[in-house]
Amino acid sequence: MVNYMISVDKSSNSELAIKEIAAQLIDKEKDTLFLITIAEDPITFPSSAMSAVIMTGKVILRSIISIEKESKSILIEKAKIAKHLGIQNLRALLGHGNHVGEAVCKAALEKKIDYLVVGRRGMGPVKRIFIGSTSRYILEHAPCNVICIKETEEMKERFEHEQARENHEEIESFNDFERLHLHI
Repeated sequence: MVNYMISVDKSSNSELAIKEIAAQLIDKEKDTLFLITIAEDPITFPSSAMSAVIMTGKVILRSIISIEKESKSILIEKAKIAKHLGIQNLRALLGHGNHVGEAVCKAALEKKIDYLVVGRRGMGPVKRIFIGSTSRYILEHAPCNVICIKETEEMKERFEHEQARENHEEIESFNDFERLHLHI
């Protein structure tokens, strides 16, 4: 049994990573797929105007609840995709932290992950300087092997074609969340 972990967010690269792993690597009956998303602390968003403002406890609490709700919806959406693709052993992990790459690497160590999967957005070098690169951090610091899925035109076309043919079976919900305490 192999443990895969995919770091997911609201980008299309997350969906692509799930589909690529489901199509190429995972034994859908034996292996376990962990989906993880990190709810970033509102005060530490690097590019957020909120980080420059002193916030009251009430505003911080509302922000945390809102961020956690959005993170859960991301996990639900990605879990539905994985379930639809036939992955049987699926676990959703919701972490909190102020550095996504560190939190994902810590979770990979804690959960004894064999392969950590990340999507790559293909940011330019200037944008990467200001925003940073989570996938690059994970590649350099992960305690396991890392698979980096970069969207290609061929992959896009293949998945769009498959999506057009699929009959979408609705999965009502996915409520199996594990909370991780990954504050760095």
